[in-house]
Amino acid sequence: MKDFLKGSKFYPLEIVIDDREPDAMLEYLLFYKNIIVRKERLLVGDFRLDSELLVERKSISDFCISLKDGRFFKQAAKLSNSNIPACIIIEGRKNVLKGIGFSKNALQAILLSVSLIFKIPVLRSKSQEETVKIMLQSFRQLTKDRLADYKFNPRWKPKFNRQKSDKFLKQKVHILEGFPGIGADKAEQLIKHFGSLQHVFNAPESELLKVVGIGKSTVEKMKMILNESS
Repeated sequence: MKDFLKGSKFYPLEIVIDDREPDAMLEYLLFYKNIIVRKERLLVGDFRLDSELLVERKSISDFCISLKDGRFFKQAAKLSNSNIPACIIIEGRKNVLKGIGFSKNALQAILLSVSLIFKIPVLRSKSQEETVKIMLQSFRQLTKDRLADYKFNPRWKPKFNRQKSDKFLKQKVHILEGFPGIGADKAEQLIKHFGSLQHVFNAPESELLKVVGIGKSTVEKMKMILNESS
């Protein structure tokens, strides 16, 4: 088993795989200690990464078949209409293109139309293992704190009496860091905005979303944990 997957604050990462995907994809993902994987029937996409990214995986042969029977553009439309960012990964080596009924130029034109019309990135992969690596890299890039957050919202430094307040600030930050998607910077922003943990926990979603770096997915997970009964 490999080391922990690194590169984002959104861990452990939960990945839902469509139950029609091959078992090998599950095995490649379970190489990492901090990934939780479960299978279920997905209505859109083949992989859902922590409700932050949808991935449609297609082997080259399946891609061509889905073009012929009309499935591909319907799937692209569903991905485009989803409120979760999405991408398509075309998997397989170029020599598979021989004898499938589509020229290289025709396929290139179709992929360009998907990128330009549906606004969905189309990525290429040579194997199932590489597909998993591309998915995880895409997730890391998507969930990485934006440079603008650091440029215009520098790390908050408390201006309270150091003898007492620093001690409690560290404790508050530590508690908030236990929620998915909340690192030290976002925890301090929440404390700065609301003043106390009680106010953070009781705040409505609309108020939480006003805090820099706090998105809808993070708020939903926080509320779910706070409202979960034992």
